[in-house]
Amino acid sequence: MNKFSISTFIFLGFCLNICLLIFLPDSSNTVNLVIRLTGVIGLIWLIYFYFEFLGIEANQNQENRDTSSLLFNIETLDNSAKSQFSELIELSFTAIKDLNNNFEIAFYIIDPNSKEYILKNSTSEYFVSQLSIDSAIVTKVLGSNDLSILYQKDSPEGWNNLFKNKSWRGSECAIIQPLLFNKNTAGFVIVRSEHFSDINAKDQLLIKNLSDIISLSIEDLDILDRTITQSKDRSQIFNLLTEIDLSHSESEILNKFRNILHYFFNYDCLTISMIDDSEKKATIKLIDGIKKNLPKNNEFNINGTINGLPYTKKTLINSSNSIFNLFRFSSKENFTVSTNNFIGVPIYIDEKLWGAIMLESFSKETFKESDEKLLLLIVRAMQASMLWHTEYQNMYENAIKDGLTGLLNHKTFIDRAGEEIERARRFQHHLVFLMYDLDKFKRINDTLGHPYGDYVISTTAKIIKDNVRSIDLVARYGGEEFAVVLVNTNTEAALMVAQRIVDNISDHKFIVEDKEVNMTISSGLSEYPNDSDRLSDLIQFADEGLYKTKDAGGNGVTIYHSIVN
Repeated sequence: MNKFSISTFIFLGFCLNICLLIFLPDSSNTVNLVIRLTGVIGLIWLIYFYFEFLGIEANQNQENRDTSSLLFNIETLDNSAKSQFSELIELSFTAIKDLNNNFEIAFYIIDPNSKEYILKNSTSEYFVSQLSIDSAIVTKVLGSNDLSILYQKDSPEGWNNLFKNKSWRGSECAIIQPLLFNKNTAGFVIVRSEHFSDINAKDQLLIKNLSDIISLSIEDLDILDRTITQSKDRSQIFNLLTEIDLSHSESEILNKFRNILHYFFNYDCLTISMIDDSEKKATIKLIDGIKKNLPKNNEFNINGTINGLPYTKKTLINSSNSIFNLFRFSSKENFTVSTNNFIGVPIYIDEKLWGAIMLESFSKETFKESDEKLLLLIVRAMQASMLWHTEYQNMYENAIKDGLTGLLNHKTFIDRAGEEIERARRFQHHLVFLMYDLDKFKRINDTLGHPYGDYVISTTAKIIKDNVRSIDLVARYGGEEFAVVLVNTNTEAALMVAQRIVDNISDHKFIVEDKEVNMTISSGLSEYPNDSDRLSDLIQFADEGLYKTKDAGGNGVTIYHSIVN
């Protein structure tokens, strides 16, 4: 007899028992007791059966919800990608193009109906319009939920699944980075390069970070829907979460988040601080509201202070001074309040503790659980913005500076020198262009090796940089050649600077591993606007002065107009 038959038999017996209770005339106490006990047992079984049945139904419903949850959310995401994420995606494309203008990028997102990845945006016509989630190449590259690199020559069949038919050379490669939502793959970004050597580790890191930002925004959109009820508020904070302005400074980013915190929270004091290298103290980077009795030099100990709690606890803290009997910043402060309810969160940038946010309320009003969720959401956005700021600064430095010397590179020098000429034209002041070239440098590489040569070049760069002002331009023009623009300076004043650099290099002892050499340098000088008002002429004229110095034996400075005269 199966379980259902037994349950049916018990149910019929229970019904018969109820009928006996109702219709059977009064009988002996023993019979009544048996009938009543049987009724109680039947009732217990009926309750058990009901909840067991309900549990089965609930489990079935839960399973249905689990399978449809991702599709439902992805469907919401699909609509969002067309509007809410369009600017974010465009900005991501622009950032990748800035790395290498020849990169081609595509953004795919899952379609819950067709169970395919659909092309939402791309910079090239060679990306296929859709990909099955069950295709071998998708399973292979997205299986690890991490960045993958696909080489055309290693997987031509898989390559053809991703890209339209074309005559490929075999040197092409593609970076594929999944976009995650609740640990599921919601889509992916593809970056294709014509040659595998064009993609380096920094490019891969940037693409991964971009994808993480998009994934973070996808999750934040879902959290927003569950945290903030007003559509106006959702729209405002979502714009904050997806807004990435790579040119923002650290202070601009902090002020942006100060504004959003001020909009959503009632506080008497907001403090954003950053931990120092010792990890024992923190420095106040921004404070809003009551600013009484701030610590000296805006520094405070993270141990034993209210503002230090997010650092020491390393998690969100929502409490009051009635529980933590601590000073706000220091035991020397005079400002005391009877009530201080506070909520604080540590800030992590690239998984490293960077700082903390603390909101304080000097009234009886406490911070709620909804405040905790919202603050965590805002901090996530802040962490992403600060990470972008750091990554952008690194990318920017790498893009404009020479890797060996840290001076401006050739291209950046040309751009900046052109800007200085335009500025000098507007304000009617003079510029002096100096060109430098190390004398007989080839012998260093030939006799002592290239590492020694790099040491000489980097040391020379430092000497030149140390002898000019911060407003002046200094660049490694190429090889062992350097270029300088002295701002708002005439020839007479510039000649003293130029000669001092020549003398300092001549006097410097270049020593590596007990190998000492003496170096000299030659220089040429031209002036704007007396010699020319064109950048190309000024560089050429300074070069002619430099070669005149070389012809004279080097180790000196030649003024261009002295050659002409």
